[in-house]
Amino acid sequence: MPRPPVVAIAPIEEIEVDVTALVAPAVAEAFGVRSSMPARSRCRPRPRIARGQYLSTAFLDVLARARRPDWERLLGVTGVDLYVPRPNFVFGEADARGGVAAFSVHRLRGGDAALFARWSATEAVHELGHTYGLGHCRRRDCAMWFSNMLWETDRKGTALCPEHAAQIRRVRGR
Repeated sequence: MPRPPVVAIAPIEEIEVDVTALVAPAVAEAFGVRSSMPARSRCRPRPRIARGQYLSTAFLDVLARARRPDWERLLGVTGVDLYVPRPNFVFGEADARGGVAAFSVHRLRGGDAALFARWSATEAVHELGHTYGLGHCRRRDCAMWFSNMLWETDRKGTALCPEHAAQIRRVRGR
């Protein structure tokens, strides 16, 4: 039996807890992959000073340069606040063509350790789902349901709905 493909999960800079270890089991379960946890990247894009936030697309560029051919996907984790030009913030962003995604734990802090782990895993699965071509879901219990607020993240779990799980199997040819 062939070994499952590898999704690398890398902290982009120092984060107070090992988020990579927190999210790896959910990533493996949702996508049928093995997790690799490479060394922390010290490359961080410059913040947009006026907002005190980092443009999430710049993180995707950094990750695209760091991605290795033996990784099916690369997920970066950061502790800084992210934004895209229109909304005031985003939990994360993905580039399906580049096979990279990034998410931030900045807005996931504040709950207890179990909630932090669950929210982190949910956002990791959500952003990686986009790298496999998954769109947002209408089902509130699917990890691909769009959430713009933390309380909305509480409604969904780390599992994909049957339709999105089937789409992942089709992408993989299983």
